[in-house]
Parts: sequence; structure tokens; C-alpha cells
Amino acid sequence: MNRPISLLAASLLMASLVTPVWARTVRIETTVALSDHSEETITRAITQAVETAVRGATAMGLSWIWVDGARVLSDTLVLRMTATDDDPDDQDVGGDGQPTL
Repeated sequence: MNRPISLLAASLLMASLVTPVWARTVRIETTVALSDHSEETITRAITQAVETAVRGATAMGLSWIWVDGARVLSDTLVLRMTATDDDPDDQDVGGDGQPTL
């Protein structure tokens, strides 16, 4: 009777010491208003959107960030980014060289 109780106690102790590591991954979408569709305005909007997304990801403690795409709509620019606290080299890499989530 003491042996099964000892094994159970040892198992519970080991389970409490070993915690899984979970990577956090978020998708960030930033929208910036456009006054016109000139190259200068779009470049400025992309810069502003990237800076905003990077500030948000950094505030969440995420260290790896990449752009998933950008779209220019009638009066806005929409930028999609993915951020994670996990090393992208540890993930599977797709045909475009970006990690697959």
C-alpha cells in the first residue's frame, strides 16, 4: 500500500515541476487613413502602420514580427502582421520562407 502511494506522490511532484511551454502568436491588423493614393502617402501610411503594430507587439512581449500582407482600399491602408514570442526557426517553414502557423 505504501509503494503505490509513494509512486503517486512522486508522479504528482514531477507533474507540478514540469510545466509546458506555450508560445503566444497573435495576428495584428492595423488600418491607416489615406488622403490620396500617391506613392509618398502610401509609403508614409505603411511606415505608420508598421510602427503601430511593432509597438503593440513589443508591449505584449512578442519578439518576432513579420508582415503577412497589405491592401490599399478606397481611403485606407490595411496592414496584416503576425507576431510571436517563439523563435520562427523552430516552426515549420512554408514555401515562401515564412513560418507556417
